[in-house]
Amino acid sequence: MPFYEHKGYRMHYVDVDRPENPDSDIPLVLVHGAGSSHLTWALTLREFETAHRMIAIDLSGHGYSEHPGGPASIDGTYLNELRGLIDHLELERFVLVGHSMGGAVALSYVLANDCPRPNGLVLVGAAPQLELSGLLVGLAKEVIDQRIKYPRVEDNPDALLIKQYEAQVMTFKPQIMQRDLAACRNFNVIDRLSEVDIPSFVLVGEGDDVTPPTAAKALTDGLPRADLAVIRNADHVPMLEAPDEFHRLLRKYLEWAKKNQQQL
Repeated sequence: MPFYEHKGYRMHYVDVDRPENPDSDIPLVLVHGAGSSHLTWALTLREFETAHRMIAIDLSGHGYSEHPGGPASIDGTYLNELRGLIDHLELERFVLVGHSMGGAVALSYVLANDCPRPNGLVLVGAAPQLELSGLLVGLAKEVIDQRIKYPRVEDNPDALLIKQYEAQVMTFKPQIMQRDLAACRNFNVIDRLSEVDIPSFVLVGEGDDVTPPTAAKALTDGLPRADLAVIRNADHVPMLEAPDEFHRLLRKYLEWAKKNQQQL
């Protein structure tokens, strides 16, 4: 398992670099959401591994990354960990993909003036502002749904296992989610969305209770170069709940971006 050192603690990441074509397309850098890890991208890593170099970070305290202690922030702790990975890998061209809180990290990264610039931005289940009370209500609804059953993933054994594992992590290590929710409390980039001038794609599940389609539309409307896709039969984690459609849309965006943007 690959690691890199960041401010005295070890950070884990996944780096799947085995495209079949030596002139493969641009790398994707994936950032997970609150209380999650690189595992939330497992199906996406597998789907795109022969076409793209696929990189997925475990933010501090998540997955196999060490917990440095103390609170975290979106535009400080997590942004700097992401930059540390990109610097470590010496990436010059990449598309940044963030889910939920990871979308907030990705947005903060793009808005930072001193970070290597991504060539594209994909935001999944993301919002321009993460208001704590709304997040808690949405998360509670999703937890209730999952404890009754896993209606969106019950026909996909791999997705079901990932969902069950992440639910167990949240149950037995609640401090991870608490730290993330505290980090989300102060995230608000509504007034800065116009500064994001790279081609962007916003995806959201039609049944997302955490960051609903209305939040995704507000995000898309604020971004100068963004398209929106609402994924049917999906909630807050469409890459697990509707992977075929999610991957189809992601592939379509990457093909469009490559065709229409010389930097890709």
